[in-house]
Amino acid sequence: MTEENNKKEEPKQQTAEEKTEEYLNNWKRERADFLNYKKDEARRVEEFVKFANKDLILEMIELVDDLEIASKEVPGVGLEQVTKKFQDLFKKYGVERIKMGNKLEPAIHEVIETEPGGNKMKEVRAGYTMRSKIIRPVRVRIIK
Repeated sequence: MTEENNKKEEPKQQTAEEKTEEYLNNWKRERADFLNYKKDEARRVEEFVKFANKDLILEMIELVDDLEIASKEVPGVGLEQVTKKFQDLFKKYGVERIKMGNKLEPAIHEVIETEPGGNKMKEVRAGYTMRSKIIRPVRVRIIK
């Protein structure tokens, strides 16, 4: 009778070990999923923090545009120094002015007007990047 009991207990023991292995594997998968979630969430928060000031920066850029126009209209008032301070502040937050190139690039240029037969670009409004991401494209006019 003891042999019969041992034979009955073997399948129960085997299924218990299989269940234990299954539970352990499920736990390992869930743990890996949780760690991946934590990493993804950390990246998302980091990205959010990087660009949290974007709207404020864009409003300040509008002010700089106005200051640049005013300094061209009325030179010698000292507005260039204020504009320079804004540019230094922008640099602190990873904001840089996009340099005009000779070639039209749709990713960074926004064409607002074209002259027939035009092949040169004239900057109408400066564009800016923030941490290498375009936050405002350069507005250009295509001229002859």
